Amino acid sequence: MPELPEVETVRRDVWGRYGGQTLHDVTVTGRRTVRRHAPGLLSGLAGQRLASTGRHGKYLLLAWEDGRVLVVHLRMSGQLLAAAPGGRRPAHTHAVLGFGGGAGELRFVDPRTFGEMFLAGRAGRADGPASEPGLAELSHLGPDALVVDAAHFGAVLAGRRAPLKSLLVDQRAVAGMGNIYADEVCFDAGLRPDRPAGSLAPAELERLARSTHSVLEGAIAGRGSSLRDQQYRDLYGNLGRYQLEHKVYGRSGMPCPSCGQAVQRVEMGARRAFWCPTCQR
Repeated sequence: MPELPEVETVRRDVWGRYGGQTLHDVTVTGRRTVRRHAPGLLSGLAGQRLASTGRHGKYLLLAWEDGRVLVVHLRMSGQLLAAAPGGRRPAHTHAVLGFGGGAGELRFVDPRTFGEMFLAGRAGRADGPASEPGLAELSHLGPDALVVDAAHFGAVLAGRRAPLKSLLVDQRAVAGMGNIYADEVCFDAGLRPDRPAGSLAPAELERLARSTHSVLEGAIAGRGSSLRDQQYRDLYGNLGRYQLEHKVYGRSGMPCPSCGQAVQRVEMGARRAFWCPTCQR
């Protein structure tokens, strides 16, 4: 958490406020936030114009006019928050990008410090919601979940005995989904999350691809999901709304919205999944 819909919501917000603006200064106070390189390296972006924003899976890509890309991974508790310059910064603010043109500050806030920011080389296309990043640092990722199709699912799931959910949250297979949306996709597709991944028939793979797109696009329209900890917030500090549309995730013992059967929880090693034993096979 955040997953693809939350990062995509932030991406669109960032472009809407800071797109085309010039970066005046960078302040880094959290060493872990820029742990891949020296903190001062980000200061070299000063004077650059934000040329485009992109995303691949859960990674946000801020591309500058000189071709460099600032990669942001929010991980567990990271937030990007807009603010007027000079205001009091919240606790756990580890990096601040100061823009001109009245755009103000873009603050990276991360209480648990698992998130990170790092500079990468030139991007390929970084102007769309599911752009191919062309970055060596992200070469371990599978294709973005918004562009996968049944053929890709068939290839990565073939012969696999691992539970379906385990493959859906494997970022090397498909980038962007985590616990929330893997459960919601499985429900929408009528597939058990603990079913052997390689057992899906061609028609089921088609349903899986369609559900992946429709659930994620619906969550983006709802500006993401904010859980009980309210950790996820958009650029302006607002909560998401899509948690109100969850069908099974976190609803153990509650009635399935389709059939009324109690939603079940199944343990799968270190993970758990929520599902309806009537609607999912």
